[in-house]
Amino acid sequence: MNTTSWLARLACALSALACVFFSALPSHAADKVVLGLDWQALGRHAGFFVAKANGFYDREGLDVDIQRGYGAADSVKRLAGGESTFAFGDYGSLILARAEGIKVKAIAMIYARGPYVLWTRQDAKIASPKDLAGKSIGSPAGASVRLLFPAFANTAGFDANSVKWVTVDAAGLYPLLFSGQAQAVVDYELGWPTISKRASEAGIALAPMKFADYGFDIYSNAILATDDTLKNKPDITRRFVNASLAGMRAAFENPAAAGEIMKKAFPMLDAGSAAQEVEIVRSLAEGADAKQHGLGYISSAKAQLTKDVIIKSYGVKGEVALDETFTNEFLPK
Repeated sequence: MNTTSWLARLACALSALACVFFSALPSHAADKVVLGLDWQALGRHAGFFVAKANGFYDREGLDVDIQRGYGAADSVKRLAGGESTFAFGDYGSLILARAEGIKVKAIAMIYARGPYVLWTRQDAKIASPKDLAGKSIGSPAGASVRLLFPAFANTAGFDANSVKWVTVDAAGLYPLLFSGQAQAVVDYELGWPTISKRASEAGIALAPMKFADYGFDIYSNAILATDDTLKNKPDITRRFVNASLAGMRAAFENPAAAGEIMKKAFPMLDAGSAAQEVEIVRSLAEGADAKQHGLGYISSAKAQLTKDVIIKSYGVKGEVALDETFTNEFLPK
């Protein structure tokens, strides 16, 4: 036997022995994490499910359980109560929670541009905010878009009291608009795939009036965590944010594939509509700050603007320190 052959066989034997040895060692269990969403799983949440389906969480040593929510305030409440490790919730709701002594922070901004919108009927000829005077707007009683409307009116330069409100529950919102009983309704931009399809079926032409297009641009949904989690689990937090943002980027790069992942996980969803929502989230997330500092970055100036608007709009009495509402510490470097 020549030396080369002998060495090759020895290397193979040692390699096999090493495989047996290391396979016998106990594997490190993944850290269990619960992510609480703001609502039922929809296309807007695809980034998290893409991260899960593509193994991004696995590679970070995380076992992530994604649970549906029941509204922005609920997601913050469940986070504070320890039912979830992280939450996908509204920054404005976080500010309200902070005013009540609930210690929660935003750690990665996703809706960096506020998604607040009015869907208007084209036949109502509402070309600018000033054209809303005398028009009827449909809205649920406590809808955040309705509560923020006076601040939008102030920014856009028209009288908020010049409109007429028609109060209806969420289920009756679109029918109210289609029937002509209201010339506009409040919503979030993420609702476009659904309302545009229904409007087309009803033969109604719609035009969006995005608040951000008229200077009213505040933060909305972000990844949230409690102060305790950030203090006691900084490594888990950093890994979770890293994998989640990787999932967001992957979804943005291929919305159609992200839509199919959502369809596979939730067969009742329409893959095309889910993909449309992904594209809308991308338009909300990839603003100037994200392009300069990276996805998820939170600007102090915009955070301050958002805080001021929320405090005024909701009549908040408690003190809220800006630096207690967010941190960029856990974003990928």
